[in-house]
Amino acid sequence: MEDSENQLLIASKGNDLYLQALGHITANLCFPLRSMIMKRMSSFSVPFEINIDLSQTSYMDSTFLGIMVALDKGLFAKLKTHVYIVCPNEISVKLLKNMGLDRFLKVKDQPLPDDLVFERFDDSIEMDELEQLKIVLDSHDKLCELSKENQKRFGALCKILQNQVAEKS
Repeated sequence: MEDSENQLLIASKGNDLYLQALGHITANLCFPLRSMIMKRMSSFSVPFEINIDLSQTSYMDSTFLGIMVALDKGLFAKLKTHVYIVCPNEISVKLLKNMGLDRFLKVKDQPLPDDLVFERFDDSIEMDELEQLKIVLDSHDKLCELSKENQKRFGALCKILQNQVAEKS
């Protein structure tokens, strides 16, 4: 799949925010994602939903998975609402289960509304290396909080990232 086919699309309707993850979703595509969503949410009134369509996703890296967890935890702590995974395909379900997210994130099987107008998420927003490291660290910390398996899987990486963040701060 070409890079142009690996993308995040975003739309809003009323108070709800919709993302479509197409192809391979990696950290490079989604570094500014969490801060952009938090900024957009500040203009929404409660209640609202964030829906992430994974029906056309062929891969998600651990940073993207961790960002979804961090968003959900932040939303629930502040507003008692969740991130919803919409129509995950077989590959997405396998990745979610592998990280234990299937027990954590809420899933909807109904497709997104037909009248949404999507635009490409601007992944070209410049972020310095320290901010990128902090996002990767936070994402993996959130994954480690979910299970002992994830702690084993990402614990060493988190320690390395903590050291790198401390060095660059």
